[in-house]
Formats: sequence, structure tokens, C-alpha cells
Amino acid sequence: MKFISSILVLIICFVSSAQDTLEICAGEPKTVSYFASSTSDGENTWKVNGETFIGDELTYTYTQGGLYNITVRRENWLCYVEQTLQVFVSECPGVTFWVPNTFTPDGDEFNQYFGPVMNEGFDVDGYSFLIFNRWGETIFSSSDPNGKWDGMYNNVLCQYGTYSWVLRFNVKGDDGVIQKSGNVNLLR
Repeated sequence: MKFISSILVLIICFVSSAQDTLEICAGEPKTVSYFASSTSDGENTWKVNGETFIGDELTYTYTQGGLYNITVRRENWLCYVEQTLQVFVSECPGVTFWVPNTFTPDGDEFNQYFGPVMNEGFDVDGYSFLIFNRWGETIFSSSDPNGKWDGMYNNVLCQYGTYSWVLRFNVKGDDGVIQKSGNVNLLR
């Protein structure tokens, strides 16, 4: 009696544009697709940090930083092949800032100055803050993040009313310029 033995070889590979490291920013999740193909019968079982998915393709959305272990296992009867990819997801440095909408430069100890309150995630060299009157004339400008408007223009206290502002800054480690604008009420 002849005994015939055959060895089944599974070929599995990642074919993807994914990187080993990704960067995400708050509110901007990243979705990446991973592929595993084989010439054999069977199905792929994907595991991402404890979550299980079935199929030839895995589409996964990263919403927070951390280390992700992606394992794909192809089973065919009693044989299987498994491959693991580690993806490190870093979060980009966030810039949080707040710009009040009203101030009262009336000589008391409260609310005498107007300007944005910035955290440490912005580039000081790319900072500018401008305030305009209703005719579009620049009445205050500063390239110092600590520079605040005291409600004066040409050494005269401005009248109460609404003024426009424009804030420009770069995020540390980023080449883009962020520009925000709004209005402030000067009250007495």
C-alpha cells in the first residue's frame, strides 16, 4: 500500500500602502486598508488589538494613538499561515487656543486686555495677531503671543463697538499656516 503525502504551501502577503507609523490629529481619524491574498481555499481572520474581522481585506480606522498589532491568519483545513504587522500611531501635537468675544478696558482690574490664549503647540516664529476697525484699518498688531490689545489706537481709547481680528500661526512640526478670524466687543 502506497501512502501519498502532500504538503500544502500557503502564500500570504501584505499588499498595502500602509506604513509602520502613522500620525493622526484630533478629530481627523485615518482609515487604512490591508490586503492578504492566497491561492488556497480558506478564509482570512484578522485581529487588531483584540477585535476580530473576517475577509481578504481589512479596512481599519485609527482614532487614537498607540501601538496596534495587526495579525492575519489564513486557515485551510488543518494548516494555517499567520503574519503580524505592528503599526505605531502617533498623535500630532495639538494646538488649543481660545479667543474671548468681549473685553472691558474701563480701568478696573478685570478684562483690561484682549488677545488669544494659546498653548505650547504653536510655533512662536509664525505668530501674528491683527485687529481692525469697521473700516478695515489695522488698529493693533502683534507678533508676540503675549501681546494683548488694551483698547487704544494712537494713544486714544477706542469707542465701544465690535472690532474684527485675524490670528495666524503655525503648528510646531507642520509647514501649514492656520488662520482664524472673528469679532470682539469692546464694552465699557
